Amino acid sequence: MLRLQQYERLLKTMVAGMAVKGPIERFQAAQDQKLADMRTKTLGTLVGMFTGNHLTAALSDVEARPDDDTSSGIQSVDVAWASMRFNISMSPERYAQSKDGLAELVALRNGLIHHFLERFDIFDENGCCAAATHLDACYEQIDAHFERLKDWARSLAETQALASSFLQSKSFEDMFVHGINPDGSVCWARSTIVECLHKAETACQVGGWTFLDAAIEFISKENRDQVPSRYGCKTWRQVLRKSGLFELRKIGCSDGKSRETLYRSQTAPPQDEQEPLPWAT
Repeated sequence: MLRLQQYERLLKTMVAGMAVKGPIERFQAAQDQKLADMRTKTLGTLVGMFTGNHLTAALSDVEARPDDDTSSGIQSVDVAWASMRFNISMSPERYAQSKDGLAELVALRNGLIHHFLERFDIFDENGCCAAATHLDACYEQIDAHFERLKDWARSLAETQALASSFLQSKSFEDMFVHGINPDGSVCWARSTIVECLHKAETACQVGGWTFLDAAIEFISKENRDQVPSRYGCKTWRQVLRKSGLFELRKIGCSDGKSRETLYRSQTAPPQDEQEPLPWAT
């Protein structure tokens, strides 16, 4: 029975941490609450949650479960929301064996809890011997399941540690916050540098156009870390062109020698990056 309790405690911890969702600022509290909710779950319920939501026959078969749908309920658009989910994937054969084995473990546990005295006469010497033999066999089965669960728990902990490390890395910040993918490509529409150009446009535009030099000065004061080189570009003009989200033109300066670049947000579908804009020089 003690081994069964150890098994249940470990399974509760695993299931509680394999799918968590909630506002960013309350994410840890949401995880703590889910763990607290597990305390009253029976082994049968826990196994059902584990095999139904987190144990999968193949990675390609993993789908979002209803209980992990972050669209359920009303969420404020002004609140940062996060959802994290982990699954254990295995071959179809091993999945079937594992699921059957867990069902047998639940049946074994229920037999010990509810039917042990019905099955063995513990007031008779022969009955006691038979009961002891049965308990030894049960312990071996439970212990084997517990060792397998510990292996799963170790793999889960390692995966969660890797995920946590990545979430705290510069690569994740670049991708999630700034739109810079690990391979160096940029999702321009949601990139921070494009957002900065839009803000500068709102603050500095004259007659619907914004002088690039004025925008650069504005951005350098507001977001000093947002520079073209961070996005694989040499100049701000290259950022404007590569993003495909802005129109550009040049006008002559009063000295008659130099020219200034102006830009505005693209109002028509972006043109092919290889095709020069009509007024570009």
